[in-house]
Amino acid sequence: MTLRMPVCLILFFLFAGATRLAATEPEDELRAATVLAFLRHAEWSPPRPGVTLIVGVVGRASMAQALQRSLDGKTAHNRTMRVVRVKRPSESQECQALYLALESRSELKQFVSALHSPGLLSIGEMDHFLDLGGAVQLLIQDGRIGFEVSQEALDRSAVSISSKLLRYGRVRGGPPA
Repeated sequence: MTLRMPVCLILFFLFAGATRLAATEPEDELRAATVLAFLRHAEWSPPRPGVTLIVGVVGRASMAQALQRSLDGKTAHNRTMRVVRVKRPSESQECQALYLALESRSELKQFVSALHSPGLLSIGEMDHFLDLGGAVQLLIQDGRIGFEVSQEALDRSAVSISSKLLRYGRVRGGPPA
């Protein structure tokens, strides 16, 4: 028994496969969508003035591009989001959120002081991010995204995340589930 596929179906699968290969980091798109969810479910106390919610990104260019595509111009809490590249810890002072897409602990250690800044929601993806003071660590396993949150870091930064979102992840130092 031979199986014949219409030519248009074959072309569709070839095109879909080529499109998938063209995406440099599909996992970055998952992470960017998750960051958007966190920003929309976060509240800063006291609220920071301004009409723009500035999201800084440190590290991989592919992640910065994914965040720009997913966040720039969108709104959270009636504030328009803008993504900016951050190269030094001092540049994060204007940010309400900071995404760290770094490859090594030594790179992250340069930004440890920024992770402890009041009013800054820190989100990262590397192992032990929470141990170094980060608030939200994104995890990808088997093509699915998950997260772990440090309640201590959130309290320190005076940022709260809605329990509607937190129930989908793991919270360190929070009330028992």
